[in-house]
Amino acid sequence: MNILLPIELSLIAGIFFLFLPEKAKLFTKVVAPLIGILNFILSIILFFPIGGGNFVVPSYASNFVLTDLLSRFIYLGVGFFGFIISLYGTGYITKNVNRFFAYFFLTLGSAFAIGIADNLIVLLVFWGFLGMTLYMLIQLGKEGANLSDVLQAGEAAKKTLIIIGASDCFLIMGIGILWYLTNSFRITEISLITNYSPLITFSFVCFAIASFAKAGNMPLHTWIPPCAASAPIPVTAYLPASLDKLLGIYLLSRCVISLYKVSPGLSTFVMIAGALTIIFAVFMAMIQHSGRKLLSYHAVSQVGYMVLGIGTLNPIGICGGLFHMINNAIYKSCLFLGLGSVEKNTGTDDLDNLGGLAKKMPLTLFTMLTASLAISGIPPLNGFFSKWMVYQGVINTFSSRNAFIPALCLIAALFGSALTLASFMKLIHSIFLARESKMKTSHFPLPISHFLLILPQLILAIACIVLGIFAYPIIIKPVFQNILPFEAGGIWQPEWAAILIIAGVVLGFIIYGVSRIKVRVTPEFIGGEKVTPEMKVSGTEFYLTIEEMPFFGKIYEWAKKRFFDIYDIFRAWVFFFTKVFRFAHSGSLPIYLLWILGGLAIILLIW
Repeated sequence: MNILLPIELSLIAGIFFLFLPEKAKLFTKVVAPLIGILNFILSIILFFPIGGGNFVVPSYASNFVLTDLLSRFIYLGVGFFGFIISLYGTGYITKNVNRFFAYFFLTLGSAFAIGIADNLIVLLVFWGFLGMTLYMLIQLGKEGANLSDVLQAGEAAKKTLIIIGASDCFLIMGIGILWYLTNSFRITEISLITNYSPLITFSFVCFAIASFAKAGNMPLHTWIPPCAASAPIPVTAYLPASLDKLLGIYLLSRCVISLYKVSPGLSTFVMIAGALTIIFAVFMAMIQHSGRKLLSYHAVSQVGYMVLGIGTLNPIGICGGLFHMINNAIYKSCLFLGLGSVEKNTGTDDLDNLGGLAKKMPLTLFTMLTASLAISGIPPLNGFFSKWMVYQGVINTFSSRNAFIPALCLIAALFGSALTLASFMKLIHSIFLARESKMKTSHFPLPISHFLLILPQLILAIACIVLGIFAYPIIIKPVFQNILPFEAGGIWQPEWAAILIIAGVVLGFIIYGVSRIKVRVTPEFIGGEKVTPEMKVSGTEFYLTIEEMPFFGKIYEWAKKRFFDIYDIFRAWVFFFTKVFRFAHSGSLPIYLLWILGGLAIILLIW
């Protein structure tokens, strides 16, 4: 089978839907998920068997296609999430259907191309094209958006394009330096550059900047929260939550595995960047009142684990980062899709105005609770297994370098998991377990729409369980240990952990049933006072005291003023220099005479 078939199919579908009139949106809603399913099936066929793959590379593309296991694994991941979002988007999107699926499939085709690109120029072309399609997808805005929302979406799209576009400039420089040093653009020909010269170091940093911006690692993460707040939920689940993570982390791992032999100093830099991202982003997530923004900051925080694992430079750490990449895409997409169902049903993602949805949306509660436990690293779910591998990778660096910084990174990662669990307790409580909100909920007009919203969530939630319990036989041994051979350390056995957890739950029910324990039922009370209809405890109030602490309060105050937003920092500098040059080139003769005199003075001093 032609390995380029999913790329060609996606790009042709995107162009076709782009010119299809909006009146044909029912046709689009039937055809789009079928193309998504077909792409996923093709990506599976092209990935298996592991030994060689069932694919054919056309002769005209033989110098541009990379078919090793890592590339085909990314290919499979891109196909899977394309399938999931094509289903969900069909049930969710009601306006601009053709435009959404046109941009969707153009993005999907580009992502497929990046995954198997052996030529860095080909990778660069599709990498830049993804920035444009992301810009267009964000501009679609929320469903039923008002003028304010439309303007907000436009601003978020512009910010995203500028940050991603600026990082693309660094990617161009990095590729240019590699070509200057090796006279080749092919990844398989460049191989590992072992020299630690300043030029090679700068080239690696350029690639790292492009990777950080795409994946959302700090400080190049600031496009993700406004994107999550403004874009349609399927777009947020599709790009910042899944595809951008896959491609950004793939590029960083490709640099470490194939292109560079990274120095210990650069390794430490990458690990520190990952650890800081974990902590700072999770602290920002804890104080959010918007479900979209809370999830967006966790999308940033989880990137830190991937970057930390890859930065260790040892096989189990790198594979842990790659495994966490796929795990994060699964549970983060599940959370965004669940929130999308809540928003579709209630019309809001404001946690202060939600509550009591457990009985009305039990399947969404199950999927979001499962994904929340997975992202928090609760065993035996998939998030714990990949974090376990990252932790081992960090610990393995203790013997090869000064252990102080790796130890701090490990503490940050562990602390970040605890804070993640705390903030998701807030999310689940606010949406499902708090006292029922007075806001009216709606019902989906068509059962098929509700089914298409729920099915992708269930698939992702089940994947969190299956990849947690059976990670070793399904993905660790056949995939990661073939990408980078390593010995699985530790004593963690998820199969036994799952059996013991299930046995404990069953035993508890048996004891409860046999003993006939009488449960005393008391009226609800808060702080010793009987609960009245006016009283409502929202999950958003759980961590308000954090903002009142002297140190954290100051950090949050600076964050609200965007002191850490690299986009605003550079925009301020651009405006400053614009004013300077506007004054310098005002058209006034005295100003130009001063320029001439100043230039003469400099020439005389140099002379």
